Amino acid sequence: MRRYILMAMVLLSTTLATAQERGFNLIVVGDPQPQTEEQLARLECEIVPRIATIVEEYRATGYPTALLLTGDVVWDTMEFLPRVKAMFEALGVPVYAVIGNHDHPADVVDNEPLAQECYEAVFGPRNYTVQLGDSHLFALDNIVYTDHDNYHIDIDRGQLRWLKRELRKIDPDSRVVIAMHAPVVDYRGGGSLLKYARPIIRLAKGHEIDFVTGHRHRHATADIAPDIVEHSVAQVNGNLWFAPICSDGTPQGVFCIEERDGNWQWHHRMLGHNANKQMVVWPTGRVNENEDYVVVKIIGWDDRWRVEWMEDGTPRGAMEQIEIVDPDYIYYVENEATYDETIMARLRRSAYPHKHYFRCRPAPSTKLLTIRATDRFGRHFEEVIHLD
Repeated sequence: MRRYILMAMVLLSTTLATAQERGFNLIVVGDPQPQTEEQLARLECEIVPRIATIVEEYRATGYPTALLLTGDVVWDTMEFLPRVKAMFEALGVPVYAVIGNHDHPADVVDNEPLAQECYEAVFGPRNYTVQLGDSHLFALDNIVYTDHDNYHIDIDRGQLRWLKRELRKIDPDSRVVIAMHAPVVDYRGGGSLLKYARPIIRLAKGHEIDFVTGHRHRHATADIAPDIVEHSVAQVNGNLWFAPICSDGTPQGVFCIEERDGNWQWHHRMLGHNANKQMVVWPTGRVNENEDYVVVKIIGWDDRWRVEWMEDGTPRGAMEQIEIVDPDYIYYVENEATYDETIMARLRRSAYPHKHYFRCRPAPSTKLLTIRATDRFGRHFEEVIHLD
């Protein structure tokens, strides 16, 4: 069998003095991926302290809190693995991880067990299960590694047999959370489900299923089927440490999952902002080819959001959805980034239009414009723009 499989059971759903129902908070950190000492220092000094603020907020809720790293914990720098783990463990909550393609030594070829040893020595088994509140998280290694430039995404039969055995042990009403590095949805190929994920879904049939993945460095929430969702988590640090924002416009941040009495809510949390900051707004004249419009980005958008606007207190209905390259990202690349041509080409190549943008055209006499966004859970977020 290509992968050996072990199980680690960790129970987070302890008795809570301040909460009446069971639950947990999970802070998902997308692909930290430091490659240099400078990037490692930035992770420790810039990123982790702002995550610490979120951890403290969640501690105050009385619910258990944990972190999940979605793989590419490092960028081919195996010596950084224990240091990254120690940074996050210093936050004082359990830290879980899945292995990514960059968590293998670049000098190992055609020897996957050897390539996995560095990661396993620090984080332990690559396939394990953890109980979080009323949910059960199953971490799976879906990177089939040949060498640095050759790997593919799959789950083998041994993993499926293990998953089948473990699923038999859980309550039939439990939510099943599948954490892996690479996604199960082909986001660039029309949004179809990748073939390797189908056996996982069949095994977990009857449960609510949430896939939590990274790898793409962009945010997406995909409703695969009723009660089956993928959360594709953006990179925590921006675009590979070379831009302070992901190429899809997702700001530096983490993905927060909150379970209360078996029910889930989630949001993208911008680092350095409170949880209500879910929009970025550009007034008229600020976005190329949309100069007459107010343009708004919904950071954690999926297709179950509603985005509406009011003009001087008068409701105007839904804003128009548009697909554009993120204005802040492209401005940074063209006006502020000063890297060599190889990195600059990479930054430009990763910029392409995304759907989480909306616009409206205010009248010239408009003084006050209000944008109201409502997510799938009925939570409302507002931004008010003074146009005079």
